[in-house]
Amino acid sequence: MNIGLMLLLSLHVLSAIFWAGSTFVLARTGGSGIDALRRPQFGAAGVAIVTGVPLAAILHGAAFGRQEQVLMVAVIAAVTALIVQIMDRAQPARSQRIAGGLLMITVLGMVIARYVA
Repeated sequence: MNIGLMLLLSLHVLSAIFWAGSTFVLARTGGSGIDALRRPQFGAAGVAIVTGVPLAAILHGAAFGRQEQVLMVAVIAAVTALIVQIMDRAQPARSQRIAGGLLMITVLGMVIARYVA
């Protein structure tokens, strides 16, 4: 694995961990602290999505087997989570809970994709 790919993967994973982790915390606390975390959370979401695109291209190319299908479900869940977080600003507790569930699907998809046959 070359250094560029390792850096790209590291950025993707670290930003995704922050995005999911802050979402889980905000969901658990009823959205308390959302004002301090909203911008960093959206920044992390953006970095996770932007770095995920070249990772998919580099690691999977045009393939669309089982592994890529599982990852596509994870991508759709992640993008939906971000849309929910952006659109539902009036009720942050609800949006964080919904996004938290979607990001759990995302994390599980990324973890298990390698092992599907």
